[in-house]
Amino acid sequence: MQYDIRVFDDPDLPSLARIYKASIRYVGNEYYSDDQIAAWSSFPDDIEAFQKWITVAMTFVAIDNQQSFLVFGGLEDHGRISSLYVSPNVMRKGIGAALLKQLISEVKIRGIATVTTEASEFSKSLFEKFGFTVKNIEHTEFNGIKFTRYAMRLRI
Repeated sequence: MQYDIRVFDDPDLPSLARIYKASIRYVGNEYYSDDQIAAWSSFPDDIEAFQKWITVAMTFVAIDNQQSFLVFGGLEDHGRISSLYVSPNVMRKGIGAALLKQLISEVKIRGIATVTTEASEFSKSLFEKFGFTVKNIEHTEFNGIKFTRYAMRLRI
């Protein structure tokens, strides 16, 4: 599959919201309850908060030759990967991994020694394939619903 990776632009926001919701709803029931999926996937409904989350980071998008959005991922200035979401129709095809490589390359360009992220149950294994290790298991809450996530780190 042919695709390009580029930096996010404001008109991309609705497409990123669709990927976000679809990816959680597609793989979520393997790991999360219905209440967790509903709470987590509702985040883009708060348009201002979702836009701030996307724009506070340097967010990259992968787009195919039909201009369909496939993946997005964000990197904050201090080396934290704040997002990595893959459209269900291209999961497990290497495009999420390609975007993760792009984020790690950006960290190297910036001269940052450590990359961090908080991974979900279903993204943890991808980060581990790239050498990230779990530093802590965190318990957090979103919209009154509790979640477990993995604070992970990769030394460059």
